[in-house]
Amino acid sequence: MLFSLATLTTGLGFTAAVPFVPELYRRQEPNYPDNGTLVNPPNATNLTRPNPTYTQEQLTQVKLAYTAVERLTLIKSFGNTDDYFKFDLTPDGSHSNAANGLGGQGYLAEVANFPVLMGTGLSVAIGYLNPCGLDSIHIHNRATEIVTLVSGKSLKTGFVLEDGFDLPVYTEIGLYQGTIRPQGSLHWEFNDNCEPAVFVASLSNEDPGVSRTAQNFFINPQDIVDANLAYPSWLDNVNTTDYRAQLPAAFAQGAKACYQRCGITYDTNQAGGITK
Repeated sequence: MLFSLATLTTGLGFTAAVPFVPELYRRQEPNYPDNGTLVNPPNATNLTRPNPTYTQEQLTQVKLAYTAVERLTLIKSFGNTDDYFKFDLTPDGSHSNAANGLGGQGYLAEVANFPVLMGTGLSVAIGYLNPCGLDSIHIHNRATEIVTLVSGKSLKTGFVLEDGFDLPVYTEIGLYQGTIRPQGSLHWEFNDNCEPAVFVASLSNEDPGVSRTAQNFFINPQDIVDANLAYPSWLDNVNTTDYRAQLPAAFAQGAKACYQRCGITYDTNQAGGITK
């Protein structure tokens, strides 16, 4: 089931906030030359540093370690524990691990880039949402998620679980409040405010997976997409491959009503296509 931002706007009754016009600071990534933007990115500190990288051989050794003691001893041998036993979730630390777009950026610590998580059943992500930013509809294939707002005024969220329980579950969380996303549920987070917001997502699998609903729906063959939508007239003479390439990246601009309220220009060109 696909959702429109207009539907979300109507269903949730978005409220007003004090408007201001922020300055954008570009945080560009190779695959998103126009999308890597954050409002008020976090400041670097004396502890900020790029996360270490790992060779395939190192990752294989970690995976094959029989016990936790062997695994941790091996990781400790890679170098300074202050590098290999902590993970930087800021743009300066995780610049190569970005899911981004005009709506913000997200960073994920998972087993592939933080192998000390091997065997823990845990991963963690952080989402930096610009004013009116939307973490677009997606699922986590192998993890349940708890989202906690750690900066900002509020966060509007929703999920749809499955056939048989296909009623949307909407919540609005305030600062230091959390909400759940069951494994495999379609879900989203929307910052319906004129100020940035930051949320932390705790995930119940070290390899949680993510699948962006709209992008991965339109990757299917043209006739299958048409049939699933009952051959709507708006898809007449539309190449779905080209249409997919025009979809926003992971972090999209949210409801237009928010942009109008906040005095921010809504960019109609959000093309991001394939996302991490």
